[in-house]
Parts: sequence; structure tokens; C-alpha cells
Amino acid sequence: MQDAETQYAEALAVARGGDSVRACAMLEHAYRRCRTHVGIRNALGVLRLETGDPAGAISLLKPLATELPRAAPVLLNLGNALVAAGRAAEAVAPLTRATSLNATDELAWYGLGRALQTAGRVAESVTAYGRALQLQPSHLLSRANLVAAYNCLEHYALAEQEARAVLAVAPTEAGTHFNLAVSLLARGAWADGWAEYEWRERMEALAQQRRTAVTPRWQGETLAGRVLLVNAEQGYGDTLQFARHLPLLRARGAHVILQCPAPLVALLRASALADEVIAFGDPVPAHEVHVPLTGLSHRLGLDGHEAVMGSGAPYLTPPSDRRLPDVAWTRAPGPRVGLVWAGSATHVNDMHRSCGFAALEPLWTLAGVTWVSFQAGVPVGPGGVKPPKRVVLHDHAAHITDFADTAVALRALDLVITVDSAVAHLAGALGVPCWLLLPRVGLDWRWAAETPAARWYTSVRGFRQSATGGWRATLQTVRDALGATVCAAEPSAA
Repeated sequence: MQDAETQYAEALAVARGGDSVRACAMLEHAYRRCRTHVGIRNALGVLRLETGDPAGAISLLKPLATELPRAAPVLLNLGNALVAAGRAAEAVAPLTRATSLNATDELAWYGLGRALQTAGRVAESVTAYGRALQLQPSHLLSRANLVAAYNCLEHYALAEQEARAVLAVAPTEAGTHFNLAVSLLARGAWADGWAEYEWRERMEALAQQRRTAVTPRWQGETLAGRVLLVNAEQGYGDTLQFARHLPLLRARGAHVILQCPAPLVALLRASALADEVIAFGDPVPAHEVHVPLTGLSHRLGLDGHEAVMGSGAPYLTPPSDRRLPDVAWTRAPGPRVGLVWAGSATHVNDMHRSCGFAALEPLWTLAGVTWVSFQAGVPVGPGGVKPPKRVVLHDHAAHITDFADTAVALRALDLVITVDSAVAHLAGALGVPCWLLLPRVGLDWRWAAETPAARWYTSVRGFRQSATGGWRATLQTVRDALGATVCAAEPSAA
């Protein structure tokens, strides 16, 4: 045991010196020699977590927490490991117990706040962060996460207040700058919001979206006669939304090359918003300057609702050579209504944003509608979703290869009902009637910024949850509206 104690002490000294990898290796060796040493097991769990192995940390800390149910540090470490492993809901219990055992530990309250926030229990996370800050007002991580939580709850003024408090102490904290941008943009404070939004490129969470640049960044100077490369550095929906500003660059005399994900190329080429459209991975033509697509608003000085959102009129057009395949739903009677019930599972707010297939149940009671699934990656029938008997749900997602295909199909619909996803932006940019299902918690800043007189898309109508988790009630409202409007109209021709 003395040998284990010595190895344990030496490893802790190495860890305190900043070499987590070496300390972890030392403790792995010590653990193989003595598997009952509490300190070694706890410290090794922490170091496994620090070196990127949350599953390995849990394998040590979970049984240790069972053996020592009143050891608050072990419960805290276990909770942190569970959050890192994507098991935030499971982390709430040990972290709650850690705060009850040691109510004066700000780190336990911060850990609980993170678990609650990540698990979607945002209002409760605000309380936990508040307790952490009562105990230690200088705990910047609690305050920084509180900014994001306030934004999620639409307490934008409080979010701005907390963000500025963080930045007064840590002026280069990119995540807080980004969350400050959200609080400003959601309220239509465009000029300041776009300036803060520039910090998104310094966030680790967006590191994979950065593009290697071989030319200077365009900062808003004259473009007449210059070749400008525009990188669509964010998701499909962001690209479709901000593509509306590309003609402003051409109006300034630039030759514009848009670089975007391959599934968008055919659609954006046909829409003629840029002079050239290439896919990521294609050879990049010679150019003089470059700029990220979602940085255009800042550099173009778009600081009013009308300038930012434009007229809301359609600005995308599918390729003229694309045709809708001869599938059954195009010949079916009744209004044709497309459905999308889930966005990307990797989206930070997907737990609130996606409604799920089961929530659509109220729609099935409406007779005479031709239902068409546009849900990517989810087949209808065996191995996928199964609508009730006597309800026909046509699966068009299997016929889609890119956004041009999607655009052609959307234009054959009378309406598309979708969660906040790229399909909503595509429908809006095409001028296709779209009913957008919006979450109660975590409303995206772009929808929060809309006013009755200023909207991103005139063909998009929002239906928002009345309460957290109330998608079925929201879909009942949609069902009633559908019965009163679309079902009274004549179906469109394919």
C-alpha cells in the first residue's frame, strides 16, 4: 500500500505540473497494481476525462460512487464524465447529490448547471448557475454558461448584461462574444450583433467549418473589378438563408465565386445569385479576396430589418432540367402536404427543435390530404416510421439526391409543415407555403428577430409550442388551421 501511496502522490504532483497525459499513464500503472485504492481510482477517472476518455472515466467513477455514496467529489467527477459522454440526463442525479452533500462547492453547482442545461432543463440550470455565482461571483464559466441559458429562455437583456460582465474580465472569450451576438441579433440590434457574430470563427465548436485561406479577407473595401470567393461556412439552412445577400456583392462590381456543400451546388447555380458556384473539394478558381457567407451582413453594413431580411420574395429557382419523378403522390387527389419532423440530431437544440413522428398524430384525423414525407434518412414502413392504418404517407425522401431535387418536389406541394430545418429555409426562399414548427425553449435568434412587418420569408408562417414539450397540442392547432385553409383550396398541378 505504501508503494501505491507513493505512486499516487507522484502522479498528482505531475498532474499539478500540467502534464495530464503522463500523470494518467502513471496512475494507470498504479491502478493495475492496486485496484482498491480510492484516491487512485478517483484521480485516474478525472485524468481519463481530461485526456479524452469519458467512457473510461465512468467505468472507474460509477462503481466508486456506489461504494462511497456520500463522497461529494466522486459524485461531482462522475457527473462531469457523464456530461462529457453525452449522458447529461443521467448526470443530474449524482450532481444533485453532490450539491446536497456540499452545498458550498461552486464547482458542484456549476457542474449541475451544465448537466441541466445540456439535458434541456434550461430554467433549472439558471438556478444552479446562480447558486454557483452566489458562492463565487468570479466563476466565469458559470456566468458564461448563464449567458447561453438566458438566450435560450429569451431573456436577451439579462444575457447581454451577463455577457458584458464576462467580457470585462475575459475580453477574448469567443463563446461569450458569440452568445452576446445572439442576444443582440434576436432583438434586431444588427450592427452590434454582426460585429459580435464575427467571433464565431474563433470558437472551437465551429473549428471544422473554417476554411484554409490563401487570399486576404475582404473587409468591406471596394469590390469593383475584383474576384471574391465566398465560403458557405455554416449549415445548409444558413447557406440558403444568407445567399440572399450575394447579389449585393455583384452590384458592387465583384465577380463572385460561391463555395458551398455539394448538395447545394445545382440549386444555387440555377438561381444565378453568384457568377460561379463550386463545391467544397473542387479546384478553387483564382481570386483576390475571400469572405465567409455569414460575414457578409457585417461587411456590407446591413443594419436595418429591411436591409438584412430583404423583401422576403423568392430568390431561389430549381434547375430547368430537373423534373419531378412520376411517383404516386403527384397523381393523388386532395391537397399535397409535405412533412419534416426532425432536424439534424447533432444540432445543439435538437431535443427541443425536433418534434418527432409521434407528435404528428393529430394530423392523421384530417381526411382528404395527400401526405408526403421529406424526412431525410427515415424510411416509411418496415424499418422506419409507421403511420396508422388507413393513413397513406408517401415517402419522397428516397427520390432526393440534392437540394435541387427537393426544390422541384416542394414546388409541387400545396404546403410543407416542417420543424426548424434547412427545408424551411428552402421552402421560404422558393416562395412555397410553409408552416414552421418552432420550439418554446431555444427559439433560434433569426425567428426571434422577426416582426409582423419584417420577415425572412413571406411564405413562411410560424406555429410555436405553447408549453415545453407541447408538440402534440401545437400539431392540433396546425391540424385545425389546415382544415380551415389548405383543405378548402384546390390542389396544385404537378
